[in-house]
Amino acid sequence: MSSVKEDFINFWLCVKFELKKHQKRSRFLLVVTLTTLIPLLFYVIPPLFDIDYADTPNGFANNNLGFVSLLILISGALFAGDAVSSEFEKKTGLLLFPTPQKRTSIYMGKYVAALIATIFIVTLYYLITVLEMAQIYGVSGIEIEVVKSYFIATLYAASVISLIFFFSCILKGTISSTLIGFFLLMMIMPITSAVLTIADVEPWFLVTYSAGLITSILGFVAPLHGPREDENPAFQPELITGIFVMLAYALFFFFISIMIANRKRME
Repeated sequence: MSSVKEDFINFWLCVKFELKKHQKRSRFLLVVTLTTLIPLLFYVIPPLFDIDYADTPNGFANNNLGFVSLLILISGALFAGDAVSSEFEKKTGLLLFPTPQKRTSIYMGKYVAALIATIFIVTLYYLITVLEMAQIYGVSGIEIEVVKSYFIATLYAASVISLIFFFSCILKGTISSTLIGFFLLMMIMPITSAVLTIADVEPWFLVTYSAGLITSILGFVAPLHGPREDENPAFQPELITGIFVMLAYALFFFFISIMIANRKRME
């Protein structure tokens, strides 16, 4: 029990240290600024150009939350992209790894810190959106679907962090580990999803496809069509399947990342 307690204390110290590192970096301020400005644009611009807000609160939320998945990708790349690879590229691991603290607690602390920072960004975005909805439509106009969307977004954030953290563990360059994970989620998976849809194959196994639940849970669907709608019907991620896919990505890549990182050696 004393050993478990010591490991937990070391893990928590690593989490706090990593969070302080994130707070001191300019990248954190950048993401917070984007998180604040993007939802404010949907609130400020319509009155300036005499444009009506959406007829329903969920319609307004759908417009705002369409950028959440992109913001999660940016946050994941900035907070998890170099979490482990920087220790090898900058050789700071020569000072960190020989300490009595177990490597597992170090890597888990880095992962959890990146996840906390990303969830903070997601929470801030949703909080601003909900405050805008309360001002425009009243508190009674906020429906439970917004809360469901928030929890789906946090689960997607966990899967994104795990996948990008995986590349940070297997690669030794900070730039490569950050960019590969980001572009895989930003371009390669969505393009693959579009091609499979054209081929009349539902890409349910791609986590970026499941990310569509963030807005589709609100009742507004942007269908994916093939070359001919009558021959290739639209696909939409199913709630239960999407949740299990995101959970599988989060758990699988987290555990395999820890296993790989523990065997990684400084050169």
